[in-house]
Amino acid sequence: WTLQVSESESQHPACRAWPQPAAAPDRRKSVTRLFAPVMPAVGSQQSVIPPGLPKLPGNGFKDPTAVHYAKTHVFDVQNGIPAMKSTGSIIPPSPPPRRGGAVLMQPATAFAGANALSPTKTQPAQGSEAATPAWIAFDRKVLRFNCHFDEEVHDSQAEASRVRKCILYYYLEDDSMHICEPKVENSGLGIDPTKSAVYLKRHRVPKPEGDFFGATDLNIGLTIDIYGRVFTLTDCDGFTRTFLEKLGIEVPQAIEEPTDGYTSTRAAVKAHVGGRPRPVNDALIRGVEASLGASSHLLEGDRLGQFLDNDRKVLRFYMAWDDRKKLYGELRPFILHYYLADDHMEVVEVKTRNNGRDPFPLFVKKGKVYKNIDSYTSIDSPTTHTTQNIGRSGRVDPATMEAFTEADFGIGKSIKVLGVEFFIHACDEFTRDYYQKVHGVELVDVPFVYEEKWERPKMPVPPHTGWAAIGSEEDSLNSMQHLVPKPPKKDMKKLMDKDGVILRFLARFETEAEEDTGRQFVIKFYCANDTIAVFEPPLKNSGLVGGKFIERTTLRKAGTQKEDGTWEFWLQGDFYTGAVVELNGWRFVIYQADEYTLSYMEAHPEQHPMSSIAYICEQAAPVLAEKREALLADFAAADPSESGYVNYEPFQAALAGAGMELNDQVLVTLLRRFDVRKDGTVSYRELMNPDSNLWK
Repeated sequence: WTLQVSESESQHPACRAWPQPAAAPDRRKSVTRLFAPVMPAVGSQQSVIPPGLPKLPGNGFKDPTAVHYAKTHVFDVQNGIPAMKSTGSIIPPSPPPRRGGAVLMQPATAFAGANALSPTKTQPAQGSEAATPAWIAFDRKVLRFNCHFDEEVHDSQAEASRVRKCILYYYLEDDSMHICEPKVENSGLGIDPTKSAVYLKRHRVPKPEGDFFGATDLNIGLTIDIYGRVFTLTDCDGFTRTFLEKLGIEVPQAIEEPTDGYTSTRAAVKAHVGGRPRPVNDALIRGVEASLGASSHLLEGDRLGQFLDNDRKVLRFYMAWDDRKKLYGELRPFILHYYLADDHMEVVEVKTRNNGRDPFPLFVKKGKVYKNIDSYTSIDSPTTHTTQNIGRSGRVDPATMEAFTEADFGIGKSIKVLGVEFFIHACDEFTRDYYQKVHGVELVDVPFVYEEKWERPKMPVPPHTGWAAIGSEEDSLNSMQHLVPKPPKKDMKKLMDKDGVILRFLARFETEAEEDTGRQFVIKFYCANDTIAVFEPPLKNSGLVGGKFIERTTLRKAGTQKEDGTWEFWLQGDFYTGAVVELNGWRFVIYQADEYTLSYMEAHPEQHPMSSIAYICEQAAPVLAEKREALLADFAAADPSESGYVNYEPFQAALAGAGMELNDQVLVTLLRRFDVRKDGTVSYRELMNPDSNLWK
């Protein structure tokens, strides 16, 4: 081992006794000498023993000029990778990693992977940096070969030998290998084909001649003798092929694996019969596999796949139980739910009011329902609670194990559930589509009428007159319907949005009496709560005292009483110019509205269709197109200057002459819309142009 000794250390009394080297020509301040192996003493400093002295306590000395007392170490971590220290190490550098007697990889390519492998047979010179150890350079790098061997069969007349296929794994990090054999169906090695059996545990396998197998001993087409068993390598994976080619080893193409006659015969028989029976379909196979310790989920059907495919899919049938042949029997409706996810079913009773029965949630709880209920109560069975009807002979009756499936249901069929016979007469749309797509059966509902039930007569609503007329009609109706009176609910959003919105109309009586023909009234409609107030302006020398005619309240329409005793009330859409309204027995004809009311009605056409220009255009456009020539002639006669504008009176006369009897509110809307100059004239050219922007 090499130790560096400084010039000051050489003046130590113990060092003077050592043989001194000749002076170097370049007069270096440090010299190099070979000493005996270093013995580290107990402590943080390093002690040395001169050669020739026994290795006993007291013969060593400590360097008084030492500054750093850190212990030397070999293993280190560089850039997150475990490595060995090379600079200043007291251990000589390791040679490059070898596999099977050959140098496999340069230190610089230790972590580059199979694609960066660079085979070399030169070893780094003495004094260069140490190579990465093999357990790091080849960590998780495995060669994989497909192989097979022939096994003799002595106790069978159908075959003399059988080809057993295996997989050989060679681990580059420690030259170990192991062999596994994939499980084959019906081979006696298990029933789960997704796992493999370990044929040879992982270890370094010796050759018959005494050495160990290496990477260069494995290639496609070679045969290897492992503990007296001869394996033939037939194929390898892509990584193995690339790795061997980087080493300069030629890798042949894959060899077809041989097959024995018995396996080929079994495969032909299996293809002819359609495969081996599954445990879920064969009781004998299920019993044998269960006795060998197979898991229960392997013995049953694919319950998980059925659940994932049919989750939340339920068939619904409407049934009837006719029990009227018995004393106090009746016809009762039921609903059957069949869950496709787990083949469970339940029967739900349809609840009706005042039927005199307790409100049980279910008639039959969700679960498997067996067709033969006698197996539960058979006194000849050893265990009466089982679903298997076991007789004295000890045999199981297969009929007792049959449960209801979706194939047992259909409209027009009768089923017996727990001793009760139901008749299926209808189903829902999902069930109808499911049977059409899956079973190709079209389900048509059967007309079925249940007995009409007697209904308790309802108390009539008294009229809102007399003592019951105290307060609003809604308030009085709640007092009659509830033992504890409740105030009527109000539309608070409507109250806030339409607070202060009042529509004002001028109206007169629809009467022929001379004393009432000249009377005028102001009808106010409050949009916040749909209340109406009527006021009569005073007229001089009329002989009538003006003032409040109808106090503000909600007014109902005459002759609109419903079966439940409620009435229809007047709404804001019922008031417009030309409308006739009957308020408290008085018939009013509305003939005028103020500017605010007209503007509000035009701004809300969804509630006032008579003020909607889109609605008027839809209704009047075909008539205007049909009578276009006659209308233009009348407008031209009323417009000698050909200005394109006519007054209100000629405009109304032209429309009336063409047979267009328009509502007063519609006429007002047209006049306001096409009075472009706001001077009392109408632009008839814009009116007759269907593409005009005024129609939009």
